[in-house]
Amino acid sequence: MSASAVTGAAKAVATKTNPGTSASSKTVYLFRHIQTSQVLVSLKNSVEKQSLKQITDETRRPAHVRPDHWHPLVAIQGFARHQDALAFHNSLRDHQLNMHTAKTSNETHMLQPRRLRAPQEMKQVDETLVKMVELLNEQPQIKANKGKGIHILWEREGVRKQLLEKDGVSLLEGIEHGDLVIRRGRDIVNA
Repeated sequence: MSASAVTGAAKAVATKTNPGTSASSKTVYLFRHIQTSQVLVSLKNSVEKQSLKQITDETRRPAHVRPDHWHPLVAIQGFARHQDALAFHNSLRDHQLNMHTAKTSNETHMLQPRRLRAPQEMKQVDETLVKMVELLNEQPQIKANKGKGIHILWEREGVRKQLLEKDGVSLLEGIEHGDLVIRRGRDIVNA
């Protein structure tokens, strides 16, 4: 067995025994669909087929993952523990799961023709980003540190500015912002 194979096997064992050791397990990613503006939340830096279950309406759910259709939107780094990142991920994912139910339970929304309802139901970017800010501001460990240590990497500066210009939306002062470096339109380099 070669030295590189032994090193690779040792890394695999270390990762299996302590899943919170990798930096990516302390990062939460949001991806947007370039055609429909649907949003998926992930603990990995790529979209997997399992992630599509976050889209509860089967008629709006893509049949398979096309990596060229899912573009990174935001990466949130700096959670102290893997459990903190997982709790934030689960809260945001639950919001995604409930978003469709909330829209379909609204009677005025359902009275519209389907061709008008469909784009409204698939447009999730703004709602998800507002909920992300709310959840970050409510997380006890982030609130205690006044946001210090959290770093949000944005797809574009314009996305951040547009979000923070909305009424009632503000992030904790200590949260740092940066640019998400993306290669080939979908591969995240710096998160």
